[in-house]
Amino acid sequence: MDIKNALDFFEQLAQNNNREWFNARKDTYLKIKGEAENFADALIAEISQFYNLFGLQGKDCIFRIYRDIRFSADKRPYKDHIGIYIARGGKKSRLAGYYIHLKSGECMLAGGVWCPEKYDLEQIRRVIFNDPNSYKKILDEKSFSKKFSLWEQKLKTLPKGFPKDTPEQTAEFIKYTAFVPMKYYTDEEICSKNFFEQLINDIKIMQPYNDFINNIIE
Repeated sequence: MDIKNALDFFEQLAQNNNREWFNARKDTYLKIKGEAENFADALIAEISQFYNLFGLQGKDCIFRIYRDIRFSADKRPYKDHIGIYIARGGKKSRLAGYYIHLKSGECMLAGGVWCPEKYDLEQIRRVIFNDPNSYKKILDEKSFSKKFSLWEQKLKTLPKGFPKDTPEQTAEFIKYTAFVPMKYYTDEEICSKNFFEQLINDIKIMQPYNDFINNIIE
């Protein structure tokens, strides 16, 4: 995938986010989308060596470029980035997976689950509450903690149903409303020849976290 070309295209789109500009360059976008699907296929092939994705294809993992503006004050019609979500069931899966976000200055890899369903969120919190050491062990693993930080989307107080005397660290764990480890890359890193290998290595390091979440959800 020509990632630099994709970043350049979306940077221009961000400055010209209208249908006339996009329609005049739709062939360019479709080429980039096709390359993104091939990129996702290559990732799936590698990930499938250590995590079964059950016949997942790259085309199932690419988020559409069109924004849903029906109830939004922001009427820009297009997203200004590529989003790829690799998980069993594709981009709409409720399982923990691997999200790759490609946008100049904002490229990242994220895992876990963002905005989990109410039941799933409750179960994740319960498992962590009952066995915080198993969760902490994953977070404290040197290779993991060196690369990833958790997205700070959390409640200010304990969620309902948990005792007020919950130990402080455990309380902080279960205040999260999303369980998303993430890492940013520079544009230079993602445009380098060894980015694919670096990405696969980072995904392998993130795998135990996703396994922990998926063992609860599944």
